[in-house]
Amino acid sequence: MKKLTKEQAILADRLFDRGAIKFGAFKLKLHEKNPDAPLSPIYITLRTPENGGPLINADVTAIGQELFRVAERNGVEFDLITGIPRAGEPFAAVVSQLSGKPLLKLGKKIEADRRKIDSIISGECRSGQRVLLIDDLVTQADTKKEAIKVCEEAGLTAVAVIVLVDRQQGGTEELKVAGYNLYAAFSLSVLLDRYVEIGVIDQAKREETMAYIAANRV
Repeated sequence: MKKLTKEQAILADRLFDRGAIKFGAFKLKLHEKNPDAPLSPIYITLRTPENGGPLINADVTAIGQELFRVAERNGVEFDLITGIPRAGEPFAAVVSQLSGKPLLKLGKKIEADRRKIDSIISGECRSGQRVLLIDDLVTQADTKKEAIKVCEEAGLTAVAVIVLVDRQQGGTEELKVAGYNLYAAFSLSVLLDRYVEIGVIDQAKREETMAYIAANRV
């Protein structure tokens, strides 16, 4: 079992206690494409109340701090930061403050009954600058690739995507094939190991969750 840092263990426990990570039977974004897919035994919602989630400001700060540590541990060098709309934006703002790097804001539009990232709506940038993209989690890679495309069309170089949780359903590998690095503070399996360790789920629930993940990779 991967050993968590003290800060990671505290953050993992905090997310469970806050109700940001729940166990049951849930519909996910992938069900928009595949409504007949089995329901997920785990639900992760890393959003603030105004965006339909449970996180308070202190949670956002703690997550942003961990994402900044991920960037430092992996030697990610960047000139600009952007949060992938909308879940990644609060964390990107924290990383911007910690790093002293400027923040870009991406815009979405409705296209064919879905929201698509299509523009940079605020912040200054110039061709050749390196941009770090921040998001809450990765399941599949579609939204990440949309955001990267917008940045590249502005002449920027996407140096990495950093997320809090990798659901291990193929998004990281999909980005790697496309030529982009994604780093996560937690893989889902590591979070589950922590929750078994502290007794909030049992080994059977861990195995059920990972079986679902394995059966529903892209």
